Amino acid sequence: MQKKDGGAVAAWWKARVKKNPGLAYGIYAAIGLAAVLFYLLGSGVQCRTNAAEAPKESASEARQAGERDALEQRLIEVLSKIRGAGRVDVLVTYETNGEIVTATVRQTDEDVRDASGTAGNETSRSMREVTEPATVETDSGHVPIVLYEKEPVVRGVIVVAEGASDFSVRQKLQSAVHAATGIPIERIEVFEMSYDGS
Repeated sequence: MQKKDGGAVAAWWKARVKKNPGLAYGIYAAIGLAAVLFYLLGSGVQCRTNAAEAPKESASEARQAGERDALEQRLIEVLSKIRGAGRVDVLVTYETNGEIVTATVRQTDEDVRDASGTAGNETSRSMREVTEPATVETDSGHVPIVLYEKEPVVRGVIVVAEGASDFSVRQKLQSAVHAATGIPIERIEVFEMSYDGS
């Protein structure tokens, strides 16, 4: 019964297509349009995937920004434990971003050319040195080999603390920031926090 119904539907479509050849083109166009839509949707997903992977390319910048936040957070945690400091907020400014130093590979290409002229055979040599980043192959492709990372250079630190009106507390806060960051005391400013905490 089902086969007969299926056969009847197929016969009906054949009859319709014979009567109206444009219908076949319309069906083919609809199938082609559906294929194009599926392709575009698939490439859209790929674009979204690539967009999601884009932060990996700037992962060092994101991580450095995270380290900056981590430095500020760590300073807040430590400075707020100093006796008399009370609540503390910290702002760290930087002169330079951190830098990632990668390994490089040097290749020397030698080009030797023989030329025969009136004076006899002449040989010319030219040397060319190419420097490229050294990479290792991973699941996500070739990744540069990192030798070391230069930390961001701190320009200055602003500390706002409830207990900063006390000179000895202010000195302790400056000394603690100096010990943690290594920047000179004159680049560390300590201010008293307003009563509303803003």
